[in-house]
Amino acid sequence: MTQAPPAELVADEQLVHASLAYHFQDVPGLVSICSDKDGWAGRRFTTDEVGITAATEYVLKLDSRSAKGVYAQVTTLRERPAEGRGGKDLAHSLTFLWADGDYGTAGHKPGLDDLPHPVDADHVRGIVAAPGLPEPSGWWLSGGGYNPIWVLAEPYIIGSDDDRASIEQFTMGLQAVLGASAYSHGCSWDTQVGNLDRLMRIPGTVNRKAGARSTGSFPGSGEPVDLAVMREAVARLEPDARALLEKSAAEKRARHDARTGRTPAAPSPPRRPAFPRSGGGTSVFDILASEITFRDILEPEGWTYRGTAADGREKWLRPAGAEGSADSEYSLVCDDHVAVNWSERSGLPVGQQASGRKLTVPTLWAHLHYNGNEREATLDVLRAAFDQDAHVAARSLPTAVLTRVRQHCRPPAQPRETPPLPPVDDDIWAQFGEAPEPEPEGEPGSPPIPGLIPEEFYAARSELRHIRQAGHSRNRSGDVALLSALTRLSGMVSHRIRADTGVAGYASLNLFGGIIGPSGIGKSTGVEVADRLMPAPTGLDFRDGLPLGSGEGIAEVFMDTVEEETGEVRRGRGGTSTPVTVRVRKQVRHNAFFYVDEGATITRLMKERSGSTLGETLRSAAVGQTLGQTNASKDTSRYIPSGSYSLGLLVGFQPETAAPLFEEVAEGTPQRFLWVQVVDPSIPDEQPPWPGELFEWRAAIEAEPGEGYAFELVTFDEAIREELRLADLAKVRGQTPASELNPLDSHAPLMRVKIASLLAILAGRRHVDAEDWRLAQILWAASCATRDAVLAYSEGLRRLEQEKRTTARITEEVRVEQAKESAQEARAEKAIERVAMRIAVRAREGEPLTRRVIRDRIAAGRDKKYVGDAISYAVLREWVVETDGGLAAGPVHPE
Repeated sequence: MTQAPPAELVADEQLVHASLAYHFQDVPGLVSICSDKDGWAGRRFTTDEVGITAATEYVLKLDSRSAKGVYAQVTTLRERPAEGRGGKDLAHSLTFLWADGDYGTAGHKPGLDDLPHPVDADHVRGIVAAPGLPEPSGWWLSGGGYNPIWVLAEPYIIGSDDDRASIEQFTMGLQAVLGASAYSHGCSWDTQVGNLDRLMRIPGTVNRKAGARSTGSFPGSGEPVDLAVMREAVARLEPDARALLEKSAAEKRARHDARTGRTPAAPSPPRRPAFPRSGGGTSVFDILASEITFRDILEPEGWTYRGTAADGREKWLRPAGAEGSADSEYSLVCDDHVAVNWSERSGLPVGQQASGRKLTVPTLWAHLHYNGNEREATLDVLRAAFDQDAHVAARSLPTAVLTRVRQHCRPPAQPRETPPLPPVDDDIWAQFGEAPEPEPEGEPGSPPIPGLIPEEFYAARSELRHIRQAGHSRNRSGDVALLSALTRLSGMVSHRIRADTGVAGYASLNLFGGIIGPSGIGKSTGVEVADRLMPAPTGLDFRDGLPLGSGEGIAEVFMDTVEEETGEVRRGRGGTSTPVTVRVRKQVRHNAFFYVDEGATITRLMKERSGSTLGETLRSAAVGQTLGQTNASKDTSRYIPSGSYSLGLLVGFQPETAAPLFEEVAEGTPQRFLWVQVVDPSIPDEQPPWPGELFEWRAAIEAEPGEGYAFELVTFDEAIREELRLADLAKVRGQTPASELNPLDSHAPLMRVKIASLLAILAGRRHVDAEDWRLAQILWAASCATRDAVLAYSEGLRRLEQEKRTTARITEEVRVEQAKESAQEARAEKAIERVAMRIAVRAREGEPLTRRVIRDRIAAGRDKKYVGDAISYAVLREWVVETDGGLAAGPVHPE
């Protein structure tokens, strides 16, 4: 008996219409429908009943043409796009939240290095339920996935670009929470589907990818959810989820390395930002972005150009891998600046990436050759540019790229545990005296300047490159601009914001900075760059750019005389009453920034009378302790309590004037400074444009209104807290080796905490992650190298002065000794002549003279030692002659 062929699957018109109507009908905006059968350009429909019916008919038409899939965008569109189906910039109304719960292998095999997908729909349900999110309102069966859907109680209308970015950050966070839950279940999960122009397969259509399968819609709780509740849940769960996803990514890279036999690069720091293209920047990634294109890096790796999409972006198809050729028309689209990858088997991040993680030309190059480790990619380009050992990917970059890197960037730092002291003759600041003679070609140049902040520091963050470009745009040091920005920020941050590491008390963010360099090369004008970059917020009572005098003067900055009511009332005529007030001196402000152009001012004041309070006040202010003093007179009493002020201090030192500050190591003064060099060899030949103000930090410096010690805290990753706790515990227990107890590093943990906290605030956050901590360590290492160079220079000067004093003393001693010898010789000559004269006189008297007679009778006492020389002298002058018996008178008569 012949069996009838199975009936062909077709779309369920009733379910399609019901789904579109339930989620989109009467919602502001246009519903967008598209498919592979209309080239993904699609059509837009109104959301009234007529529009939903027309959209349903279009879905059925596409499905009848055996489309692999028919999709709706998750948000409505604000208006009809000029071309293509429109992007997330047109996203208008959000009516539900979603995720991609793929299970099994039908139509979406995991990559070779991925964990397996969940086994079935029940497995997906368990993963979604595990984090503690509200139960989904329903589920969409996509023919290969069981997708959770949370229907919002009210449509959310996107009002601005900032609002759009905030909502997409939230929807991406939701995917991260579910991805972390899947990892905990031993499964992979697509976390790159939170973009607001995401396409979802419409329930009731047919999934014809890898065979025809029906789709559907199934009940969950049946209840809508409040958007605020979902946002609160995601905000609470996302930080731990991100940490799990970083661990998952590291394990995937390890599996890839094991499978391919590739030596793994150093692990990529978590949450590394991307490197946006910049026409005026001079970092390694800026240069890559300006010199090469996506075609330059995709074609050599076997990608195939597939033409131009409707929106004008290029389309590229990934190369065939071990799992076979791609079955899509293209895998990746890109414009001149940003690429979006849709292939899970390409080894690249999938889907629209959040701001700071986008696939630019340089970041895509880093993913293709360095597993996305942008730090290692940057260092490898530097190695290739400066003829050091580098991977073939970096060595194969165009000559123009490597030449520009060599012109604008510094060589990669050679790590050392202890920077060596330069010899006395090697004066790293001597080049700023007279203009040096040009060096013959082929001869090595000046030795590298110690303490320059390395390229990898600026390469890590867009705001750091922004600050350096601001300095370079004024022909000034990027390092000085950075330290100026950090010290200025420390003075503007709320006094109620402190760092909490779990060790000791909450740490003040007050920061002291020292700029080292010769006079006249732009310390002051470099500081002005930070003033333009980060003007004080309107309404902040901020004393800006103050000079520094006595210790009492520092406390006085925060005080003033004000009128205060006493509680009494003065009765006037006609029954009027006036509150009685008195003038009192008290603290009236909380924020100040001090700048001292010549550090000699500080060191001189600390040696004079003012130093009796200035040094102590500076040390107290650096850690936010109580300032002031109590005197007999109220007018001269000052009291600024601990935790009631924020203070930044920046001091310009010449190498010679910094030396006296280091005489206070025992008191702890120099340990409280962060040091940078004023010289910057990386300033480009072509002046970059002024990049404009920085804004991200503004919200992070503000605290909610409060009184007293109601601090708001900068928090730290648990691994950082544990590192600090163990180091502190070893020191308290006396277990730290004596070789590691450098007095100059006694404040190192606290300084790194301050730096990391300020870097986080600079980026608009109040949580320090591993990336902030790594950058703080790089900056502290550069500071220590600068400090050690100053100490070495000062030690060289001290040795030279000591040598001068020793030489002068020896010269004086030799002169004195020679004078003594000359005097003794003169006295001896006179004594010899006197004794010789006596011998001659006695010889002429006819008395025979023997040496014994001469010693006993003529040369008595002290003259006896001159007898031999006197006889020789008398014979030489012919006053006497030698005979057999002794001496007789000679032919010459002595006068």
